[in-house]
Amino acid sequence: MKRAAVFSVVWVVETFVALFMPRVGTHKLLLTPGIEPLRWTLGRWRAWRTAERAAKRVPAYRAFLAEAGRASRPFRLDTRGGIAAAISSLPEMDKDSYVKRWSIPERCVDGRLPRRGVVVDESSGSSGTPTSWVRGPDERQATRQLLQLGFSRTAKDLPKQPFVLNAFSLGAWATGMNVTASLTESSMIKSIGPDRDKIVQTMREFGTDFTYIICSYPPFLKALFEDDRLDWSEYTIVAAFGGEGISENMRAHIEQYAQAVLGSYGASDLEINLGIETPFSVQLRRAIAGSPELSAALTKQAEYGVLPMVFQFNPFGYLIETNELGELVVTITRSENISPRIRYNIHDRGHVVRMRSLRRVLHDHGFDELADAAELDLPLLFHYGRSDLSVDYNGAVVAPDVVRDVVYGDPALLEAVENHRLISYEDDRGDRQLHIAFQLAAGAGGFDADAARGAVVAELRRLNKDFSNAIRTAPPGTLPTVAFYPYRTGPFREDGKKLKNEYVWQLPAGAASQWSLDLSWVAPKEA
Repeated sequence: MKRAAVFSVVWVVETFVALFMPRVGTHKLLLTPGIEPLRWTLGRWRAWRTAERAAKRVPAYRAFLAEAGRASRPFRLDTRGGIAAAISSLPEMDKDSYVKRWSIPERCVDGRLPRRGVVVDESSGSSGTPTSWVRGPDERQATRQLLQLGFSRTAKDLPKQPFVLNAFSLGAWATGMNVTASLTESSMIKSIGPDRDKIVQTMREFGTDFTYIICSYPPFLKALFEDDRLDWSEYTIVAAFGGEGISENMRAHIEQYAQAVLGSYGASDLEINLGIETPFSVQLRRAIAGSPELSAALTKQAEYGVLPMVFQFNPFGYLIETNELGELVVTITRSENISPRIRYNIHDRGHVVRMRSLRRVLHDHGFDELADAAELDLPLLFHYGRSDLSVDYNGAVVAPDVVRDVVYGDPALLEAVENHRLISYEDDRGDRQLHIAFQLAAGAGGFDADAARGAVVAELRRLNKDFSNAIRTAPPGTLPTVAFYPYRTGPFREDGKKLKNEYVWQLPAGAASQWSLDLSWVAPKEA
């Protein structure tokens, strides 16, 4: 199809969609099952339009393309081999290759920031210095509408009036700001931040006549529900999480206190709500966890050693690819964003499966009831965590998520452990070593660390066969070590200074000694 015709169709559709999106009731019609192929195609057309517009009007992107040998003026994508292939021929951008090299105005449409209507928020700074992100009124409206739609899908089945307690970090942080701004029109909301005392006080004050939708990071939710100042059984609660994944054992633990536990996937670099967990995607994830055959057919769990989170997303708004390294590459297809992201690599591992392909696999493996259970026919995003949040040990890839699964699968560990960390370092002999560190919760007493060390390694070996083999074949003096540290000691003494937990350390040679690592317990070579 000719460029002019495609872009005209996109304009007509976007004008039509804009009439439906502001109201949740009509916005739901846009997600009606049966038109997924249309959404999929239109999303690619929008990405094509947005990429060419950015090449024309965004100075930084124009220079970025020129460095990649794509400096033709006017810029045109060659779509003769298909739109998907044309878009995938564009260079990937990320924080280092694009964001840090050009100023904020240079990364904006027409090389300038609008005088009003712009909100600036920050990423967490977990990889270094926090980065500012600018969001104009149109994209903030789109984010607000998506969050309100997701909220309405959850709230429709609630037995009591919803009351949102926003326990994400507030201030300039992207998630906390956007949740508050988006849900104020849809619900009662109190923006508390990650403060257990204030949440307990608020729930005591307002009583049991509400459904409390508590939004925060998984470790905070776990700690909150273990606080015995409230009788949680008296309250109706929905837990909404973001920022990191959870294991199904962890979800089951939180479900002792909450009637639903659902997550959202996003990134400050892009948007906070790219995809959402739905009841169907949770059922699917649990089916995958219980069926090695289904997992092998749908996921890369065997390769990455971790059960993926499973989200659904709207292909009309986001074009999500997977590169040769298994990393997600995202294009926000809307043209309204003042700072476009075209093929942005956030260095998360994952891949997309469309619903028609998924249903075929489910039927082939005997999951007929599950295949027919989806309310939305939106594609599935399988997410395995950060591509750089893992360590290599003797040829095996060890991810912190699998350590998390071990912790949440053992009631004693779940109660005693506050945090965990994989620490890879070079010893005095030049050998690469792996230290598995656990931080005990404040006040944890009576915990048998000696017995737990062996159980941790045994379960890790069961969950990750490559790791088990790596231990069996480890050179002398390189077996993993395991230690439990009292609260805020050893490698955890600086915890609390950053917004998000750090689950992996790659220490340079000679740096391990400054963290007082306890290397006294060594994993046995044979399982």
